[in-house]
Amino acid sequence: MKFSVFLEGKKTIKFYHGSEHNLPVGTILTSHIDHEKNWGINEWYHVLKDNKPQNMISRTNAVFLVDNLDDVDLAGGSDHYIYEVLPIGTTEKHDINWISELEMLLEDEFENNQQQIIQAAKNYWNGVAHYNESVWEYLTLKAKIIKLIETN
Repeated sequence: MKFSVFLEGKKTIKFYHGSEHNLPVGTILTSHIDHEKNWGINEWYHVLKDNKPQNMISRTNAVFLVDNLDDVDLAGGSDHYIYEVLPIGTTEKHDINWISELEMLLEDEFENNQQQIIQAAKNYWNGVAHYNESVWEYLTLKAKIIKLIETN
C-alpha cells in the first residue's frame, strides 16, 4: 500500500525511526546499511526479495519507520535513539507479521506449502493485515528527523 498523504481516516500518522546514532534534528535519513548482509542469512529475506513487485521500494534501499513507539523494537529497530520523522516521497505500509508467518512456513517440514509461502510474501507487499494481529512497518527512501523522542 502506498501513501502520498500521511492520513488514515482523519488521523495524521506520526512516524518513528530507531537508530544507534545520535543525529541532529533536520538530518535526512537514507538507507545506510547493507540490508542483505544483515538479513540475507534469513530465508524469508530472499522470499520477499524474489516476490517483490517491481514498483515497490526495495528493503535494501528503504528507511524503516513505524507508527507506534512500542513497535520500534518489534520491527527490528534500535532503541538507543528514537526519532519522530517525516517521510519524504512515497511511503509503503507492510505488516511484518507476514515475515513471522514466512519464518514458520519455511521451517515447516511439509513440502507442499510453496503456495502459502508465496501468498504470505504477496500479502506483505500488498499491505494486507495479518489474520492474527498486525505490526506495521513503513518503507520510504528518505525521512527527515523532526525531533528526538527518547534515548536508552
